[in-house]
Amino acid sequence: LDKVSIDVRGDSVDTDELYYFLRQTPNHKVLGFAKLQLATYSLSGRDSTKWYNRWLRNIGQAPVIYSHELTESSARQLRQALINRGYLEATVEADTIITKPKRLNVEYKIDPGRIHYISTVDYNIPDSNIRQIIMADTSALGLHYGAPFDRNALDNDRALITERLRNRGYFAFNKDNISF
Repeated sequence: LDKVSIDVRGDSVDTDELYYFLRQTPNHKVLGFAKLQLATYSLSGRDSTKWYNRWLRNIGQAPVIYSHELTESSARQLRQALINRGYLEATVEADTIITKPKRLNVEYKIDPGRIHYISTVDYNIPDSNIRQIIMADTSALGLHYGAPFDRNALDNDRALITERLRNRGYFAFNKDNISF
């Protein structure tokens, strides 16, 4: 695997954050072009009984061998990350391009689609004491009309509500008791 790139249609998504969801990345480059760790690994001989060869392999990095399964897994991870950020119709396509013999590049083409926003917020809390605690300060919650649908923000709100209730004496309350 020589190079991995992510191409997002439009400028609505930050591509730098998406690289964290890749399951397979090429060997590390120093100064943007030299794969020194791969070169160090390649200097070692085939005889693994010699200490010098073992030492070079330990400080070096083995070549990254392309795996179709890891590429498909990366595409699923990228799509799920976009769905979690509110791009519910996101599509991810992985293309492999053979550049030289025994080398290939992987390009992920992403069409995020349109982002979804929260249209209504309604709290269904049967217990009046818990309702009073939660509704006392809903401005601190990220959940409001017109906000982008972001599952990470929803999970943060669940954690905030859980912490608020535990601080008020509901020690057995768990964030799994809250659903959206």
